[in-house]
Amino acid sequence: MRAIKKYLTLTCTMLLVAGSLPPCVFARDVMYDDKSGEVEVFVNPGEPTLVKFSGDVAGGYKRKDSNISLDRNGHDLIVFAHKKITAAGEGFIVRLEDGRSYSIRAKKSSVDAPRDDFVTVIDNRGDIILSREEEEPAHVEKQFGYAPPSKVSGLMREMVLNAEFGKNSIVGYQRSDKYRGEPVLDDGALKATIDSIFIGPSLWGYVIDASNQLDQSIKVNPATFRLDGTRAISLSNWELAPRPMNVEQQIAGKHTTKVFVITKARK
Repeated sequence: MRAIKKYLTLTCTMLLVAGSLPPCVFARDVMYDDKSGEVEVFVNPGEPTLVKFSGDVAGGYKRKDSNISLDRNGHDLIVFAHKKITAAGEGFIVRLEDGRSYSIRAKKSSVDAPRDDFVTVIDNRGDIILSREEEEPAHVEKQFGYAPPSKVSGLMREMVLNAEFGKNSIVGYQRSDKYRGEPVLDDGALKATIDSIFIGPSLWGYVIDASNQLDQSIKVNPATFRLDGTRAISLSNWELAPRPMNVEQQIAGKHTTKVFVITKARK
């Protein structure tokens, strides 16, 4: 009898302790490198999600009619989702004080993908590496925060903002849509067409739309888009999902990517 009472007392104590514990907190570490695409963050409307970076957050870019609100504090970015946020989510760019940038997509949480309370982005890329003729003294980088469009890294940044976030122009460059839709690649696996070309005095920038034509996912080899005089290549999505089989997959657009190619100016 005493043993039974002791067992019941222990059981009740455990239940009381369990009942006093806080609810589960979902914290994730995300490894980020040159092959990473968008960082997915799962949010609930009206509830904050904290994303922590390895450097101070300088700012960010999102749509004018955005369904998310952003607040920064040092290394932290707090994401608030509005009621209209969808499962497909909304993308935005975060830029750090040291010039590094990240493509983030806030998605509405679900049973399979619960809300993130904390997400820590671990960047394996290190410092931004430029060719020798693009290197600048450390004090210049600290003074301006990021390179001007006349430099490769600066032009790349401006092209990304132009293509994905509706930035209207790039200082010092003439935009040409003359060849929009012209095919540049169609090998059965990958189809690519020209979106726009930015023409400058020393650099040209090409924005290309590419899509997966296979029923399986593929990793895009940037060398596929190398042109004469290529200085840099970047993609908005390095791994493409299989070609869409329904409307939802078509809208999600995970089978597509933007390709950004910078070359020396043609004479």
